[in-house]
Amino acid sequence: MAFIEWKDVYDVGFKEIDDQHKVLITILNELYDAQKKGTGQHMIANTLKKLAEYTIYHFDTEKKLFEQYKYPQMAEHLEEHDYFVNQVKDFQDELQRSNLLLSMKTMDFLKDWTITHILGSDKTFGEFVQRKELGI
Repeated sequence: MAFIEWKDVYDVGFKEIDDQHKVLITILNELYDAQKKGTGQHMIANTLKKLAEYTIYHFDTEKKLFEQYKYPQMAEHLEEHDYFVNQVKDFQDELQRSNLLLSMKTMDFLKDWTITHILGSDKTFGEFVQRKELGI
């Protein structure tokens, strides 16, 4: 069983964003599998790096959409993105310093933040765009 199962409720209404969210969840599942199997630190570090890089790519896509649609909650949403990016960087630093595997607490944070963000802020943005396109 996967660490995170994709559910249709996670759809935010943008195929590109939904597809990117699926990739992020796949990477989180890869990270969890590597951690659970006790895979070497190098493999876990590479997967965490992949997560960090893809997250930045994904957040850049969202930022462009915020600008395109003149999203009034853009600043708050971007602050959430910055927080997550900084947390992932901290996890990378800790992994490098300690030569230990990531804790389950870290994995739970990654999972919880991602799902909460998708169901909260990202859904709110998707609904904003749908209303705007309908002229509401």
